[in-house]
Formats: sequence, structure tokens, C-alpha cells
Amino acid sequence: MKWNRIAIFSILILLEACYAPPRTPTMGGSVYKPGSGNLIEYEKGLASWYGKDFDGKPTASGEIYDMYKVSAAHKTLPLGTHVVVKNEINGKTLEVVINDRGPFVHGRIIDLSYGAAQKLGSVEEGVVPVTLYLFNRVEEHCFAIQVGAFAVKGNATAYASRLTSETEHTARVVERGNLYKVILGQFRDSASAQAFGRTLGLDFFVVSCN
Repeated sequence: MKWNRIAIFSILILLEACYAPPRTPTMGGSVYKPGSGNLIEYEKGLASWYGKDFDGKPTASGEIYDMYKVSAAHKTLPLGTHVVVKNEINGKTLEVVINDRGPFVHGRIIDLSYGAAQKLGSVEEGVVPVTLYLFNRVEEHCFAIQVGAFAVKGNATAYASRLTSETEHTARVVERGNLYKVILGQFRDSASAQAFGRTLGLDFFVVSCN
């Protein structure tokens, strides 16, 4: 039995209408060639990415996190800083804006949104070596160390009070995301914060004061 041309055409249209391509990032970043302009190499380390568990929740900047947009988290760079990230495995580069704090895992220097990781080709690897570039030098005038994170504010406040009485620096509680984080001290550079943190005998991360 021969197929009618109109019938075949109708089936093809129906199949195309049923196909739903995977969702892609709704907001792109620009691609740059590090070293070709006013970019300054800033930091080398590992990049990870975060997605569904944080999607729709507030970031440290107050923005609502959208995993499909291009953004990133950094421990110390001022919120709003534009950074060019280079994936050292495949050479891809991407400009992102820092709107959150993290990643709080040793060795990792930046946490990419899912959308940014897609563009850099790092979703499947999960963690990749990267180089960060800045357009201009950023004055990071205030550093602190994070020594704890609590789901209950009262527990964070009690811990901060204890640390204040035991050290020469005032501990304070800041609400970031869904956690109450205890940060300690104000230092003019990262090295001073690191040196102080080592004297405490506690697990800590160097973070921005803001």
C-alpha cells in the first residue's frame, strides 16, 4: 500500500512537535582569549558546579539562583566582580559574574552555575582545573575566616560568643543562603587570615568580610 504524501508530511510535523530538546542556558557569557587584552591572571585551582539543590534559592548577593543562567560563587572576590574562567582541559573560556559565596571545599576556587559549566564543557567531569582572569586588579581590603556553619541561628550565636571570648578577634554571625555562618576577624590580606586561622587548630576557610 502506497503512503499518501500528505499523510507522510503530517506524521513528520507531528514527530517534530513532540521532540523537546534539552534545556539550554537562558543567559550567555562572553568568550575571551586570556592574554589578548586587559585580562590579568588572578588564580589557579579547581572549579566545580552546583545545580538543583540550590536552584530558586537566594545567593549571597540577594539574587535568586537560576542554575541555567551564567553565574558563579567565589570565597573572597567582591560580589559583582566579572571574572573570565578558562577550562584548562579543553581551553574554553567564559566570562561570569560572582554573585554568591563558595565553594567551601579545599582546593576548589570557584563554583560555577550549571549553565556556566555547560558552556565551559565541565558538566560531566564535575571538577576541572581552571585559571581565573580579572579585567582589572580588585582591591580586596577585608578578609576573614569562616569557622562554622549552622542551620540554627542560636547555635551559631553561642559559638561566636565563645570564640570571641577565647580569641583576640570578634566572631560574628552572617546569614548566607539557608545557613548561619560564623566568621572571625578582619584582615587586610589573605595571608594574614590564613596565618591566624592556623593558630586556632580549627577547620576554616578564608572568605570575604562582606
